[in-house]
Formats: sequence, structure tokens, C-alpha cells
Amino acid sequence: MDDPRTAADARLEEAIAAAAAADPRPACRERLKALRQGDATAFARALEYFDGTLVGRVSGGADPLAEWVAYGRFLAELDGRGRTLVVDGSGRARPYEDAGPPPGSLVLFLPDETQRPALPLLAPAAPTAAQKATIDLLVRGRREP
Repeated sequence: MDDPRTAADARLEEAIAAAAAADPRPACRERLKALRQGDATAFARALEYFDGTLVGRVSGGADPLAEWVAYGRFLAELDGRGRTLVVDGSGRARPYEDAGPPPGSLVLFLPDETQRPALPLLAPAAPTAAQKATIDLLVRGRREP
């Protein structure tokens, strides 16, 4: 493949299938849409990261899921600081390590500003009940599905 974006997309699709993960791109698109409407400078930085960093790294052989988590974190941090956590199938959370997401894990960005919802960076295709409850509470802001 000569086109880096096509190569990066193909590598991401393979990684999603191999890890039984949900596609991380829709959450990033929603974040980009909000940036485009609210902060032109941040939106330009997000596009620059995508074209100048993400595509090159993924098409060059880096772990696609780890790179998409890094991109999602970059997008989230355009609004402020926070921390990135990985939630296992039992619902236990621990700090995310840049080495990449463990299979079956939910990766969330939790803003320091507690009024803002968490941003899902990566989720399993079939989250466990504990992971669904975490998403409902921290991302959607509700206690019951």
C-alpha cells in the first residue's frame, strides 16, 4: 500500500478484529466535531496530530490500538488535564501504561475537571457488565442503564 492513510486504516482494522475491540474512531470523530465547533485552534492541532503523527506511526508499524489511545488522550487533553485508566473485565481500574491496552480492557480518559464526562478511548466489542456500568456512570453520567 502506497497511501499511508490506507495502510494505517488497514492495520487498525486488523488490530480491532484481533483484539475483539470496538472501533475507537467514532468517539474521536465526536470529539473532533466538538472541537471544530468550539475551538478552531485546538481543532487544527488535532488534525495536525492525526496527519503528522498518528497516520505515520500506525502505517510505519506501531501498535494501532496504542496509537489511537494516544490520539484520543491528545484530543481529550486539548480541554485540560486528566488521567488515563484501564478498566478490566471485573471493573477494577488502574493507570494506563503506554505499552498498549491489555486485551478486553476499557480505556478511559478522566478529566481533572470533574464536571466533564470521561472520554472512552478504547472499549471491548463486548464489554462486561462491570465495564458497561463504568461507561454508564463515568461517560454517560447515569447510574442505571
